[in-house]
Amino acid sequence: MLDESVSKLILDVLRKAECSLTIDNIAKRAKIHRVTASKYLAVMEALGQVKMRSVGKAKLFLLRGRHEK
Repeated sequence: MLDESVSKLILDVLRKAECSLTIDNIAKRAKIHRVTASKYLAVMEALGQVKMRSVGKAKLFLLRGRHEK
């Protein structure tokens, strides 16, 4: 089960972002460990809360329903 406070931190970071963010960027902005961010983002993607796209080795995340500017 996900801790709602961590999910909320991640969602807040993505809401404030002007573009897609890497796992590292999200973790730094939310002040959580990269591994924690990665696990939460994987679950949040499966739940349809965020969308992910790969660019080379990087995974970029954006809130579902938002578009790149």
